[in-house]
Amino acid sequence: MFLDIKGSPFDFWEYTVAEIIDLINSYNRVYTQKRKEQIINNYQLSQMIANHVSCLLSSESKPLEVWEYAPDLFDKEREQIEEERRQRDLLMHKERMRAFATQFNERFKN
Repeated sequence: MFLDIKGSPFDFWEYTVAEIIDLINSYNRVYTQKRKEQIINNYQLSQMIANHVSCLLSSESKPLEVWEYAPDLFDKEREQIEEERRQRDLLMHKERMRAFATQFNERFKN
């Protein structure tokens, strides 16, 4: 068992039984935590795939942003992207208003 946790035979004879048990328990805890993280990552990936497939099948659904999957990790990026979207929407709105005003003025002249 000690060799399974990457312990060397020389270290085995240097440690006490309690230290070996602690090392094995620590290895098992770390291994379990890594497995849980891997399962969570796989689950999130499957949710992302399902969300994007549903976007292909239904026009009502929209893809989730990356910060919706991990909101605490992407605060700054979310704020930057939302600000860029607001600026883009504002520019589009200005352009539409200019086009409307030009069209209205053309109609008014005639």
